[in-house]
Amino acid sequence: MTEQADLFTGARRMFWGYFFLLLDFNFNLGSSATIPLLPNVLGWFFLFRGVDALSPARPSLALLSPFCTVLGVCSLAQFFPWLEGLSPGWLSLLLAMMTLYTHFQLLTDLAALAEASLSDGDLGKRLRSCRNFLVLSQTALYFSDLFLAATALALLLMAASLCVYVVLLLQLWGFSRDLEEAEELRRREG
Repeated sequence: MTEQADLFTGARRMFWGYFFLLLDFNFNLGSSATIPLLPNVLGWFFLFRGVDALSPARPSLALLSPFCTVLGVCSLAQFFPWLEGLSPGWLSLLLAMMTLYTHFQLLTDLAALAEASLSDGDLGKRLRSCRNFLVLSQTALYFSDLFLAATALALLLMAASLCVYVVLLLQLWGFSRDLEEAEELRRREG
């Protein structure tokens, strides 16, 4: 029962982590200052806490804790936009690769966890599809300026990425809801 409750808690934290990473609202005070209303560090914090809750059921998730920590700390630069111009190019490339890897591995482990803990095998397939489209769209966004400086292409990639994020959020919410229902069913039976 405790393991199932931890799975629900971890899955819900994953949902909230991706929710906060998706919503990036800023309050602009002219061109000199920006105050993030929903900072990305919240998303990385929830993902870190979700990894922590789910790692007993899926030990490979524990390997992502340092990545979530580094990405969360680096996302604090969102409060200081002028730092982006001071950081070397290799650092932003390294962080982009780390972000892509973290999303890929996290969603791979969540799909395997969904297949192992729920009888719905389709959820794992849908999470893997979201993983593939998310990483593909994010990679294309990272490299769109290198190949073509086309605004229309960038807008199309951003729209596709947004759609993938929304579908991913729906899948993660469904995963946590299914785990919650399984927990309720076990409580009634036990």
